Amino acid sequence: MALWRDRLTEFSDCLQLGVLVCVAALPVVTAAPAFAAGCRVVHRWRDGDSPPMWQTFRAEFVRQLRGGIPFSISVAALTLMLSVDLALLGNGLPGKQFFAIALPVLLAALAIVTLRTCSVVPAHTGWMPALRTAVRLSADIRGSALLAGAVVTAGVLVWMQPLMLLLVAGPLALAAVGTTR
Repeated sequence: MALWRDRLTEFSDCLQLGVLVCVAALPVVTAAPAFAAGCRVVHRWRDGDSPPMWQTFRAEFVRQLRGGIPFSISVAALTLMLSVDLALLGNGLPGKQFFAIALPVLLAALAIVTLRTCSVVPAHTGWMPALRTAVRLSADIRGSALLAGAVVTAGVLVWMQPLMLLLVAGPLALAAVGTTR
């Protein structure tokens, strides 16, 4: 019976973390620092540490703001550019067949590298070394496929029930940390 309660407590903590990440990411430019802070909390859970979630999240969020805002802006701009290119494919542009496959693959790769960067940035001194590490980690096909599956699952959940947007960041942080060696 106690194991059941412990697992339920861990699940509720994960969902509460998702709400914290979502609220901290409301100004879109703070999305990466918010997710990095969520990943830091999950790292602490994985290491067996159980600090107060709010204080740990807040301290890491503030610490990651300086480098995380330019990273968030860059990722948002690149995502917007690739999405606009994908939307323009319907207008009969040359190379439509190639880009209809290449652009979604690039968007998926961008999502994987972004999530991995946020999951490893607490261990590094900055966002650029974390980005290099994330690119190297993304070569792990199994881990990247699992993380892509988590992103797709989160996307489907939000598509089916938009209020799930408040919660999915916690399980995504768990998936990002869990697929990182």
